[in-house]
Amino acid sequence: MVKLILLLRPGVAEKGEAYNDFLMKLEALPGLRRKAVSNVYGSMRLPAPFGTVVEAYFDSREAMEAALVSQTGVEAGHALLDLTGQAVIALYADTLEESYPEPLEEGKAGS
Repeated sequence: MVKLILLLRPGVAEKGEAYNDFLMKLEALPGLRRKAVSNVYGSMRLPAPFGTVVEAYFDSREAMEAALVSQTGVEAGHALLDLTGQAVIALYADTLEESYPEPLEEGKAGS
């Protein structure tokens, strides 16, 4: 899987309707497999440099690139820029995820 990671500066998610409009456009991207939105409540560096992390997952790099240049992707991009201006960082990443049925005990490796 690959994902688009958007790091939004503090306060961006509080812009109500514009923020919700962007998220709805993001959810309409062709090929989107999963979306995660994290509200940051702390960091090792105070104050936290980002207030929200938005992740959009796709099956492949090609699927993500096609989604971002689609009409819906262009509209989502414009909505993001209208919402954030320069208060966003976009990252593209290959992702390996593992799930564990229960928390790992200290000192034991996952299976």
